[in-house]
Amino acid sequence: MPTRTLATKGPTRKAAAPQPTAKRKALRGHAPARKKPPQKTAPAATDDPSLLDLGARLGKIELAGLAGKLVQGWRKDLESIMQASRKSYAGLQEIVHRQTAQIKEAVGELKTVGTVMAEVGTKESARNLDKLALASLELALADIRELAALAASSQRDAFDIVHRRVTENIDEVQHLLRK
Repeated sequence: MPTRTLATKGPTRKAAAPQPTAKRKALRGHAPARKKPPQKTAPAATDDPSLLDLGARLGKIELAGLAGKLVQGWRKDLESIMQASRKSYAGLQEIVHRQTAQIKEAVGELKTVGTVMAEVGTKESARNLDKLALASLELALADIRELAALAASSQRDAFDIVHRRVTENIDEVQHLLRK
């Protein structure tokens, strides 16, 4: 006959019934327990006074007039961007026009040099070849400087337009915040 060990002797305990979860309660028709909404706390005394001041100023701004001012400001922004784009495009067209003219001038000069070299002869042409190369290099550098100045000028004009509008935006915001 088998004997019991100490671990199996004694009264048997029932396992504790698992607690029903919210999902099980919902399946049984019970409503899940509602959570309490978080309580609002007063702002801490350590808030930055400049932020509180900004909040007070923003509260004074009239919202009806603000929307119109925002739309008007955006319209001015777009106009400035379009004007800057037109300046940039006009500058680019001027650069391309000037490059085309420089190429035509260079081809004309090359034809003239070829004609002169043929008339003078090869010995005389060889003697003046260094001078001709140096003069060509100086002309090319002058052309590059001219094109760089044109590009810088058109980009500076476009930047000035955008910079002016950004400054106006800052002034408008400061004016609104002073009210």
